Amino acid sequence: MKMAFLVLIAAASAEQQQKISSARYLLGSWKCEHTVGTSSGSYTTTYATLLGDLWLKQTYDFPDNKAEALIGYNPQRKYWVRFFVNSEGQYFAIRMTETGSNWTWKYVSFSSDRKPETAEPDATFTKRSDNEYTIDGPSYEKDGARVTEHHVCKKR
Repeated sequence: MKMAFLVLIAAASAEQQQKISSARYLLGSWKCEHTVGTSSGSYTTTYATLLGDLWLKQTYDFPDNKAEALIGYNPQRKYWVRFFVNSEGQYFAIRMTETGSNWTWKYVSFSSDRKPETAEPDATFTKRSDNEYTIDGPSYEKDGARVTEHHVCKKR
């Protein structure tokens, strides 16, 4: 029984390492341009591996705040997860579904007062090349208007 458990753990770890390896193009520093409604700006983000190369750590350097995200693959559930926090006290949990070399993001809630999840994704991460990706979404209310985030990131 103990040996079977160890084999399952090793298989899960190998699958996690394979998935993280598929995202290794992200490692390093990126310059990003973004628009949200009528406002726009730029920021840098850096990716590194950590915790036995089973997770990606993404560090954001926005002009007015800092943020970090941990990205990993859950082999039991067969999807990616992303945990985001920033220096303004915000936090998000995101379930990421692979669609080829892209991901769709679904924000998940820890709160019982959130509306039920819808089937459509909240945002889409699109790998354009090993040196460029885009993020379209999420959409939300800001200053009385419905806005959608758009990000274009290029490797530095």
